[in-house]
Amino acid sequence: MNIRRALISVYDKTGIVEFARALHDEFGVEILSTGGTAKLLSGSGVPVTLVEDVTGFPEMLDGRVKTLHPKIFAGILADRDNPEHLRQLEAIGVKPIDLVVVNLYPFETVVADPNCTFEQAVEMIDIGGVSLLRAAAKNHKHVLVPGGEEDLRSLLLWMRGDELSDDGWGRVRRDYARNAYLRTCEYDAAITTWLGAVDTPDGKPTFRFLRLLDWGPLRYGENSHQGAELLQDSQRRRPMDLTVADCFLNDEVEFSYNNYLDADAALRLSAELTRTGSRPACVFVKHNNPCGAGVGGDKIEVYRRAYLGDPNAAMGGILAVNFEVDAEFAAAVMETFDRFGRPLKDAGASNAPGGFFLEVWVASGFTNDATQVIRTRKPWGEKVRLLSVGDMTAPPDPDVLEYRSITGGMLVQTPDLVGLNEEQWKVVTKRAPTESEMADLRLAWLISKHTKSNAISLVRGGQLIGNGAGQMSRVMSCRIAVWLARENGHLVEGTKGQKDKGTEIRNHERTGAPEPAAPGTLGEFARAGARGPQNPLPGGRGPEKPVRTEVRGSPVAASDAFFPFRDGPDILMDAGVSAIIQPGGSKRDAEVIAACDERGVAMIFTGARHFRH
Repeated sequence: MNIRRALISVYDKTGIVEFARALHDEFGVEILSTGGTAKLLSGSGVPVTLVEDVTGFPEMLDGRVKTLHPKIFAGILADRDNPEHLRQLEAIGVKPIDLVVVNLYPFETVVADPNCTFEQAVEMIDIGGVSLLRAAAKNHKHVLVPGGEEDLRSLLLWMRGDELSDDGWGRVRRDYARNAYLRTCEYDAAITTWLGAVDTPDGKPTFRFLRLLDWGPLRYGENSHQGAELLQDSQRRRPMDLTVADCFLNDEVEFSYNNYLDADAALRLSAELTRTGSRPACVFVKHNNPCGAGVGGDKIEVYRRAYLGDPNAAMGGILAVNFEVDAEFAAAVMETFDRFGRPLKDAGASNAPGGFFLEVWVASGFTNDATQVIRTRKPWGEKVRLLSVGDMTAPPDPDVLEYRSITGGMLVQTPDLVGLNEEQWKVVTKRAPTESEMADLRLAWLISKHTKSNAISLVRGGQLIGNGAGQMSRVMSCRIAVWLARENGHLVEGTKGQKDKGTEIRNHERTGAPEPAAPGTLGEFARAGARGPQNPLPGGRGPEKPVRTEVRGSPVAASDAFFPFRDGPDILMDAGVSAIIQPGGSKRDAEVIAACDERGVAMIFTGARHFRH
């Protein structure tokens, strides 16, 4: 690529002196420039030819007209392979321009300032710069139009090395051209958005523009007969923001539409647990809902809790952990069935799984040794998709909007950033939660936030033991959460005469009674019995009077929205729940609170709900 003449006219002058000096001193390039750029270069000892000396016209209209002249644009747009174009250039005494280095007035930054006036914004609309970029990009077969500092550094390296072939230079020119048009497109979109908001009553724009980078097709959509693609939002402001759309994939296993959806759900919950101090934390997700979660303890113990929460649902699910996976932890996960699942089967537990594998494994990172352990384990280690997402502690960007398509349009909303807003929580019952109940309530509340509404989440001892998700009625979610906890051996169904015993066991913390069996232990599952619950249908008709459930430890419950009636809490309390957290705000709050006070159950109102559709 022979560069003989370059036009340099930039607003942001970072690194431009060094670049221009290298062009002149090392390659003998003639440099054309304007205004402040020319003054900076010449003052730094870089020879410059003023654009006005080429055009014969000085800058006009307070700098609004500088480069807009046939002698400049003809030099950029002339097709060097067309003899007639070259003849016309020679006739008017113009030499071709081979390199255009331009950056634009910072319109987006200026209008983001709330004190920016209309007149100031208008003056920051670049005309000449946009025209130069478009012209150079149009004639990219013969003209280079690099972007920012990184492009300038790379260009000098390529010129110094003289190693790029003609095809290589062709790819560079096309890349530069594409990026130039992308920049002018974004620039025009910003101007259109700003101008479209000027005369609206609420100051909101009448146009919205999204820039999405196409990462290519996925295996299929939600179902195998549906096509799908992955599009990345390339306008994120902060590179540290977590997203499964552009995180590092340390393998070549293809992802499906559902893989990404579930991985995103797992990452969101895992990151929220991380930000609220739960480290380590392990989360299982199936069909966009948490089916297992564990916090507190060492990594393998936390993982065991998450898996045993619902071992059948964990099979074929998505695992997210908020730490770097080492070889020891990788081996524990790869041996999940033999370590934790097979003992259930040998004990005859009704919830014993038939096997174990993962579709996707999300983690802060994977060591090389861990990856080796995973990939060499049969039969599923070579197939699991590994996503390395980096640090999960960064808070989410409140300015990033969430979009969802509907027929003929899109819905948009701000993200749900309310987490443990404990300064707004209020104990509304006679009894306040104990310290250990509070720890479980926090976990249950966050899990319910990340569960499809209506959501009821049961937690005990840092372990999710039952999750009622996505039901049309809240009472049905309560039934499902309790049924799942029973089905998986976390609760044992008792008899009518066990009310006092159940209360005593549930209140062991307050009465000083012996601590029941640890949650999720083999002893607990064996005590649950091989046959499991006698009435497996969560909506089935039970006895005329509530059946009291014996509980080993005191589970707590979270509801993502208020209880419209006391029937939901009654189901939970019949299952031995000792504390409940919910938003409050129902017309029957007093009735629900009274029901809890009757049973000595603590209840917290958070003042915020977490519907998730």
